[in-house]
Amino acid sequence: MSVIKTQIAAINAAFDQAFNSKNVEAIAQLYDVNAVVMPAPAGEPVVGVSAIQTFFAGLIAAGVIEHQLTLADAVEDGNLAYQRGNWAGAMVDASGVKQTFGGNVHLVYRKQADGGWKALTHIWN
Repeated sequence: MSVIKTQIAAINAAFDQAFNSKNVEAIAQLYDVNAVVMPAPAGEPVVGVSAIQTFFAGLIAAGVIEHQLTLADAVEDGNLAYQRGNWAGAMVDASGVKQTFGGNVHLVYRKQADGGWKALTHIWN
């Protein structure tokens, strides 16, 4: 596995761990200060770390569980990198039945001053 794939796989694992432990502060730390999340289907863009933290807190409060990002490919080009892959999650309805869902995901990352990567754009369908 290439270095960038290893780095982004680790970011995905950190995101899933933070999401599934309901740690929205840890989720927010994975995003660049100028990040934009573009939720599906055709949701309004969520701009900035504070708004992104609030957005994911809302998903968690709504009952989304078992979030999982799966990396298909990652490419680095200078100070930018991207990943494409899949996401999955679940919710338990009022009758106790678990419903699973998922789709495609695409993220663009910006290299930070410390050499780490943070998400700049995040979109899924």
